[in-house]
Amino acid sequence: MPTVTLEPGMPQTIGEAFAHIGSVTSPTVMDIKVMCLVEAASKELYRATAAGAENPAVADLLRTNGDEEFVHARRAAAVLKVLTGEDFTPPEADANPYLASGVFPIGELTPAGLRKLSEAEFSGETLYEGWAASIGNDEAAALLRANGKEETDHGNRLLQAAALLESALAG
Repeated sequence: MPTVTLEPGMPQTIGEAFAHIGSVTSPTVMDIKVMCLVEAASKELYRATAAGAENPAVADLLRTNGDEEFVHARRAAAVLKVLTGEDFTPPEADANPYLASGVFPIGELTPAGLRKLSEAEFSGETLYEGWAASIGNDEAAALLRANGKEETDHGNRLLQAAALLESALAG
């Protein structure tokens, strides 16, 4: 699969992309493409984090979040199709420009690190809700809201994983 090429004006690194997405209140087509790439990349970032987990239940929770991130990427691509008629396929890791410099853990695999990451996931629901409210298309808004609800699920899984790690440390 050929690597997706970043369009002019798109953030050039995954760090820049996360920061950009967090600042958008009314998304453009470019912003939705960036979100699609970020969500697709997040699958691999969660998998890299899970690979460092000694507790199989923690690893499963992280992998589940990663799998859903790719579902979010597909929904973002569906939003693009609804709005523009254009097909945009979420890339696998080897074709995602935001993973060109490698895959790394999405957060620190400690109770505190997972709680911090959960805050970002919980704020994702608010972000997606704002995008849905501003998009001006009911079908696209429903897709964005579905992603937002699952961001809350991700946050709850991360809190579960943090509790499992704490219990192992106390054990």
